[in-house]
Amino acid sequence: PEYRNLAHRKDIAKTYGYLDVEGLVDGEVAWWTGLTEPPEDVLNLLEYLISRYDNIEQPFRDLDGVNGNGQITLKELVEGLDSMSCKKFDEKKKAKGQKAVTGGRTKDQRIDAIFRYLDPGGEGSVSREEWAILGQLWKEFEQSIREFVHFLMFTFGDLSEAWAALDDDGSQELSEEEFLMAVETIGYFGPAKVVYALLDSSDDGNISVEEFGVLEKYKPSNLAESK
Repeated sequence: PEYRNLAHRKDIAKTYGYLDVEGLVDGEVAWWTGLTEPPEDVLNLLEYLISRYDNIEQPFRDLDGVNGNGQITLKELVEGLDSMSCKKFDEKKKAKGQKAVTGGRTKDQRIDAIFRYLDPGGEGSVSREEWAILGQLWKEFEQSIREFVHFLMFTFGDLSEAWAALDDDGSQELSEEEFLMAVETIGYFGPAKVVYALLDSSDDGNISVEEFGVLEKYKPSNLAESK
């Protein structure tokens, strides 16, 4: 937040977007963070939280505890994710006999890297304001998902028809590789990995037709009401 430059952003919006932003003040701006900016494991954490919470404040309260002090320590983050049964950062094996796939880092190292990203000042704790960066990313995640659902509705008219087209072999599940190939085949070139990561709520490497059904809540309101 301390690096935001509203004057510069207004200049860009005026010059390249031809927008009238002369009277715009900071309190009227909804700041977002792009999904290409944070480390991959920060996005992995966010994927997990989005699939289980309605907003970013809820997991903060859970991690901080009932009598929390408004700060999350590394110990609280590690223990909190364990209590949530989060498996996002556990070692995963590609196949029998192969080494675990973790990018050469342990679970503790990965969570520590997330903590350091959220604690840029190095105070040893994450404040509610620092945690709010995840809220900006949350908005971008949800926008990407809504755009994907809008594309499916425009192309197929119904999410069940969309699933039938994606799951062309009728196996009732899609691996990440199958999903990415399928969405490219139907002509979608947006951030499909973001959508897949959200849908794979069980973290088993596949999405089922039941998990795909989560997209129903992201349908455009006018279409959802007409069904």
